[in-house]
Amino acid sequence: MSVTGRLGPIVEPGAELSASDAERFARHLPIPGLGETAQRRLRAARVCVVGAGGLGSPALLYLAAAGVGTLGVVDADLVELANLQRQVLHTTAGIGTPKAASAAARLAELDPGLRVVEHPVRLDAGNATEILSGYDLVIDAVDNYPTRYLISDTCADVGLPVVWGAVRVTRAQVSVFWSRPYGPDGPLPGITLRDLYPDPPDPSSWVTAAQVGVLGAMCGQVGALMASEAIKLITGAGQPLFGRLLYLDTMAASVAEVPLSPRRTP
Repeated sequence: MSVTGRLGPIVEPGAELSASDAERFARHLPIPGLGETAQRRLRAARVCVVGAGGLGSPALLYLAAAGVGTLGVVDADLVELANLQRQVLHTTAGIGTPKAASAAARLAELDPGLRVVEHPVRLDAGNATEILSGYDLVIDAVDNYPTRYLISDTCADVGLPVVWGAVRVTRAQVSVFWSRPYGPDGPLPGITLRDLYPDPPDPSSWVTAAQVGVLGAMCGQVGALMASEAIKLITGAGQPLFGRLLYLDTMAASVAEVPLSPRRTP
């Protein structure tokens, strides 16, 4: 059963653009499928990015630059020197500071009109619903399986779309999950992370970037792609990666697409 196709915009347009915003976003306005109404949707949007690391850094930068009005940053870690090879949101001067605070400071420099909500906590079963349900869209930019499944299950329960990305060494996967999607003709079948991977892998197989490495430039590619998916969901433009998994092999310079369908249960 195919679920690909156009989705409805998830955010209503906000106020008319100010003269400053009209100039700031002037290169967006002529793009087919975007324009002023879409930019007003972006300004009214609330996006929560869980993880301000390798994927969250470029995603946050491009969402802020695109005009998203409110960005939530969920991250309990501190900036470390070893982060800077891929976590381009942070700086050497920020080593030792909370990543949520470092992200907020950098994003404010990019767009003073942006509202950044810092969540310097680790997402867990006790706070996930309260934090995530305050947003229109969630970006899963974390690097561990328990939090990925917590994000997916929580967003499935409350009906929020999730832009999901995963990287390992020089390869990556990106998709869009949504338990209650709708298109121009009404509701569509939902797809979540568990339709792709029903359960986390055995913990004995888990590895970290510190153990196997990760190409920093690829994180930039994937984080920017995740930001593009969020923009499409917010505005209703284009065809998001809902019902499709994009697989990227950076060293081979190759991209493949895998169709996704809801997993049938007995």
